[in-house]
Amino acid sequence: MTELADKVWHQVSHEIARARGEAGTPVRQALQTPLSELGLDSLKLIEIVYELETFYQLDVDEEKLAELTNVGDLIELFVDDMAVRANGAGDE
Repeated sequence: MTELADKVWHQVSHEIARARGEAGTPVRQALQTPLSELGLDSLKLIEIVYELETFYQLDVDEEKLAELTNVGDLIELFVDDMAVRANGAGDE
């Protein structure tokens, strides 16, 4: 795992904990953990994505949200978007 992915993993875990109303230091969610097992409804997931978009100043493709099945997918969504932005793609 890259340093960037590790940082995103930390932030994703933080946002999941916040959305679940958990106080204190967030526990890193396992990459394979299904989002459905975290007790998050679709509205909470959208809220998490919005907070991550705001934090990273990104606008992820909303169509990709339906493809998210686990914590690792959510991390990958943001890492991939950051890589595209860093490479200058999408700046038209």
